[in-house]
Amino acid sequence: MLPPPLLHDLWKLIEEIPSHSLIRLDDTRLVSWLLEHIENRFRLKAEDRKNIEKYLDSHMLLIREMAESRQYHYCSSAV
Repeated sequence: MLPPPLLHDLWKLIEEIPSHSLIRLDDTRLVSWLLEHIENRFRLKAEDRKNIEKYLDSHMLLIREMAESRQYHYCSSAV
């Protein structure tokens, strides 16, 4: 289980990333990229890193859907 502050910062990071970046990376590269950025904010234990990686893998569909939704809303508001 991930500590709530870490989970909060992880989702905050995901929301800050431009949608096109989330969409263009494949799952493996996206998980690696997110892990790298979260490690810049937190000193992670090996167990936390594994838990984050599992968490991201299990939530990849949600992350992608959020990115697509944001991109759709951005494109709709630009018209």
